[in-house]
Amino acid sequence: MTAFCDPAPQSNRQPAADLRTRRISGAERGTGLTLALGGGFSKGFAHLGVLEVLKQAQVSVGAIVGTSIGALLGAAYADGIPVQDLCDLGRRVNVRDFLRFHQTGKDDRRRDRIGQFVHEWFRNTEVEDLPIPTAIVTTDLATGAPYVFTRGPLELAIRASCAFPGLMKPVEYEGRLLADGCIASPVPTAIAARFNGGCVLGVSVGSNVASGSSSESVVRIFENGFSASGTDELEPSGSNLADILLEPQVHHIDWNDFSRVDEAFAAGAQAMRRALPSLQELFARRSDFATAQGMTFRLENGLAI
Repeated sequence: MTAFCDPAPQSNRQPAADLRTRRISGAERGTGLTLALGGGFSKGFAHLGVLEVLKQAQVSVGAIVGTSIGALLGAAYADGIPVQDLCDLGRRVNVRDFLRFHQTGKDDRRRDRIGQFVHEWFRNTEVEDLPIPTAIVTTDLATGAPYVFTRGPLELAIRASCAFPGLMKPVEYEGRLLADGCIASPVPTAIAARFNGGCVLGVSVGSNVASGSSSESVVRIFENGFSASGTDELEPSGSNLADILLEPQVHHIDWNDFSRVDEAFAAGAQAMRRALPSLQELFARRSDFATAQGMTFRLENGLAI
């Protein structure tokens, strides 16, 4: 089944998340591919396989929206950290380092593992300065709604997005208590659909249970720009707002098993390779449709509609 990237009618949109908005310029808006990278802890290294295949295929990534591990790895990629360096770092992770999570104090030596990574590896310190426009999804614990950073302190935003309750402390910011974005948006395709006008590619790694090795088990393509193809099982996470949803086969990897980074990477790469022909057709159809309709995208209160 194939589709073109026609923006969904406004009535199909979910209520807007609270975006700390970077206004996307006309030159940036609607270009390339918007990635929606879901949470899944160690399984999230499948995202790197997806990114590597896109790079090899010379597919332009116009924007990245990430939840939890998707926010951490997506922001790192947006900052220019090479995929292979991120894989190497993943292989050295000890999950206990993440569980020793605390607020950063005056002494920089007290940074948690995520804070250390951002401090030592990232060139940029603000979300809005990342070379690829990026949105980092967290959850406002007072409301249960997404709180999305597109500007502001990068380290804080990433730490909040990864702060799963019971394992890591929530992060205080401007009177809000923020925690893992997976609570509100496990695969943030609804937010990605508003953040940038490009085609939305979602990557779900948290709980897939598909079996078999057919392409249907790892790639879902949606008809008419965001209606689910024969199923509504994805509705709670908003995943049916993707044009293509990848489900790399990582269900056999435990959430805290960082010894299998290479397996997760390979699963993501395999899923993306299978989806490339459909993605290329999506781009072609979108280009033809936009030309025929004179399609433009506008930004209202920071939301691409």
